[in-house]
Amino acid sequence: MKNSPAVEDTRYYNYFQRGNVRLVTKEYGGAIEDYGKAIELRPDYAPIYNFRGYAYREKGEYECAIADLNRAIQLDDDYVDAYINRGVAYGVKGEFDLAFEDLNKAIELKPKFAEAYYNRGVVNGIKCNYDRAIQDYTTAIELKRDYAVAYNNRGLAYGETGEFERAIVDYNKAIQLKPKFAEAYNNRAVVYRDKGDFDLAIEDSNWAIQLENDFAGAYNNRGIAYFNRDNFDRAIEDYNTAIELDPELAQAYNNRGNVHRKKGDYDRAIEDFDKAIELDPVYAEPYNNRGNAYSDKGDYDRAIADYNKTIELKPELAKPYSNRGVAFYKQGDYACAIKNYNKAIQLKRDYAEAYCNRGEAWLHLRKWERAKLDLTVAQAMGVNIIDAFRNDYASVSDFEDKHDVKLPADIAAMLTPQ
Repeated sequence: MKNSPAVEDTRYYNYFQRGNVRLVTKEYGGAIEDYGKAIELRPDYAPIYNFRGYAYREKGEYECAIADLNRAIQLDDDYVDAYINRGVAYGVKGEFDLAFEDLNKAIELKPKFAEAYYNRGVVNGIKCNYDRAIQDYTTAIELKRDYAVAYNNRGLAYGETGEFERAIVDYNKAIQLKPKFAEAYNNRAVVYRDKGDFDLAIEDSNWAIQLENDFAGAYNNRGIAYFNRDNFDRAIEDYNTAIELDPELAQAYNNRGNVHRKKGDYDRAIEDFDKAIELDPVYAEPYNNRGNAYSDKGDYDRAIADYNKTIELKPELAKPYSNRGVAFYKQGDYACAIKNYNKAIQLKRDYAEAYCNRGEAWLHLRKWERAKLDLTVAQAMGVNIIDAFRNDYASVSDFEDKHDVKLPADIAAMLTPQ
């Protein structure tokens, strides 16, 4: 067998085994050091390179990982685990063609190996191919019925496609198979939160934290649930804890910034959004949120610059177009505002707030029928158009006096409390 150690070679094997123990306990630096010593003594043993490659990958040192995995495959060109590990490393780097080539090779070599399908599902998830990810996780589960991590990851993919009930079923199964699976509790909390079940979300986050009290992501997610329940102090407390546990968790800074903005502390909000962007310059959300804070301060040029960056990073998002429309509206550029609202509505047909905002912009351009139509649609979607109008004007007569115009009677009636 290519990967069987010779009985007489013991020194390298002791380093190899200690490296494996350190790998399991996530002491990746120590594991890498031990594997290096093992390689010095036995440079032709493929598993050492495979495991060191895995350790490098977990540390985020993908080039080193790939170099080791290349060597493992060079020594044993049928080494399924090495193809899988290299495929995942390529996937995390965004080199998807190479990733799928390796993972497909692993499946070709071992068609009934659940882990190969599972890891191909991971790469499909990274690439946002959620339907394909679900297919791969399903195959992995069919091959290995007690595969808790595959149920968990299929739940993630279902959550991304909006199939929340299926996601919950999978998380339930993952927890049934592995009752101390903190990540599954955390992920189920996210789905409950997205469904608006904030109490259940908090309960699951509590379980995740009880199981792993250093789980920064669980504190972050519980903070979001508290934020949605308007419990801002508890939210900030959780975000602070998340940041203490993981100072590089950009999402926690972004979310804490949202709380500061909600409390009217725009400068502190901007500081948090700045930090989130510093940690992750391609993270679109804090640019949008910082734009909102600048808009709240009346600094519309900076707001528009941030919305531009958000759109550059995530052109499929409707919200930054709508927000940019608001900034142009505040500057009195109603035509530009309408163009942005149009795009927001194109991307999200049920975007009630954008219809309302576009309706108000049409009022300034005296396009009465278009204004009435948009305000009617927004009202039918549940927007209180009177409250929205009064964010800028005390009354219809206030609008008319400021703009030297007389609103049509039917529109005036729509915007006047009865």
